[in-house]
Amino acid sequence: MKILPPEPNVDLYNEGFGETDLLKRKKTGQALSSLVDRIDDSIVIALNGKWGTGKSHFLKRWVGAHKIENGSNATTVYFDAFENDYLNDPLPALVSSLTERLPNGSKAKINRVKAAAFKLAKPLSRISLAVATFGATEALGDLGDAVAKAVGNEGATSLAKYWEEETGRREAMLEFKSAIEALAAPPAEDDTGSTLVFVIDELDRCRPDYALEVLEVIKHFFSVPHVHFILGVNLQALENSVRARYGGNTDGHAYLKKFIHITLELPDEIGNFDNSRHANLIYLEHLIEDMGVPLHIANPLIEQVDLVSKFNQVSLREIGKIVSSISLASENVLSRENARSGRISVMVDLIIAKNVRPDLYPKFLNATVNRADLASYFGATDTAVMKMIGDEQNPDFNYQVYWRNLIWLYIVQKGRLDNIDKNTTRRIGWDLGNTPTEELNKLPMKIHLKWLEQFKFYTPF
Repeated sequence: MKILPPEPNVDLYNEGFGETDLLKRKKTGQALSSLVDRIDDSIVIALNGKWGTGKSHFLKRWVGAHKIENGSNATTVYFDAFENDYLNDPLPALVSSLTERLPNGSKAKINRVKAAAFKLAKPLSRISLAVATFGATEALGDLGDAVAKAVGNEGATSLAKYWEEETGRREAMLEFKSAIEALAAPPAEDDTGSTLVFVIDELDRCRPDYALEVLEVIKHFFSVPHVHFILGVNLQALENSVRARYGGNTDGHAYLKKFIHITLELPDEIGNFDNSRHANLIYLEHLIEDMGVPLHIANPLIEQVDLVSKFNQVSLREIGKIVSSISLASENVLSRENARSGRISVMVDLIIAKNVRPDLYPKFLNATVNRADLASYFGATDTAVMKMIGDEQNPDFNYQVYWRNLIWLYIVQKGRLDNIDKNTTRRIGWDLGNTPTEELNKLPMKIHLKWLEQFKFYTPF
């Protein structure tokens, strides 16, 4: 059995989605290629998603698929912003990434871009770009105050210096944009769409100052026809970076609208409208097979992740952590195919809750979850767990939710279940190993100590 999810290796620029497109995202890649290839004006597209949703893997595949599979003539440039955020100025790093991707036949145009970039690399202060973004008329207003505050004592002198050097700076910016425009010009007049597509990944993981300066450099220096940008980003986290830099009252959404034209999200559901499956379940089944999770644990794990996903965001990264946590469980439970199913269910819930709902994890561990908690965790609402409504069968009744809900109520209430027949109560007791009723509320902790406590992944204090 493996302990860690396999880390997919992508031969950047040389392979696309191919036959290993587990989550069927090739179609999304084709739509993205079609969009950027038919638009002349410079656009910025944000591939938005929470951490762990597979944005980086998609983008690394797409920069190759754009040409290999989707037939584009545009040059793609992949830039990991997080790997470069130790730098003070993103402009030289972006230019370097661009020049590495261009053929030798573009050498004269490349040298012109480099020469123009050299003139710009760092008379540009952060304040000059920020003021240019907000506009001169706002520089002395609230946003201007926020900018000055963000850069500390540098503000007063830098702002004055900014206006003194405005003419030279504008000339240098125009020279750079002209050089980029010449480089990006289509080879024939009837060619349209993109010729350069920058993919900026991991932007939301950068230092707030660096992340926002990347956006400002894109806006002020690369906004020319036939040059597009695709940002791999968690927009909510990026809005937090805006507030971290300019103050908590700054409208992060309004700020980002100055830079981002279009948003795109990777689909959660795979398949057609009538027959779709959640992407995290497909990934979970892949990991179960690849990492060798035993069947007696795999089946309840799939069932429970399916239920929890309907009411909680479960990322691909969290799926990987869940399966890895199972691989660290005691050999006593991994090798015991005859382990009581109720106890397996409790163990699975402890692992999922710890990764997906850390707010509920202590309640599961200490058997203090209530009906509202169970409803928010896997949808154990009155509607889902009632078999009958009056004399009619309840069309919304869900047996899996009903049974999981009964197991936890049985544990929390020490075997007392209202309006439940004795045969059902006895079956639950048997599934949980016939634990004495007075000890039931200690059962989750015992399962944790016996099966999960010995080995844990290291996390810093």
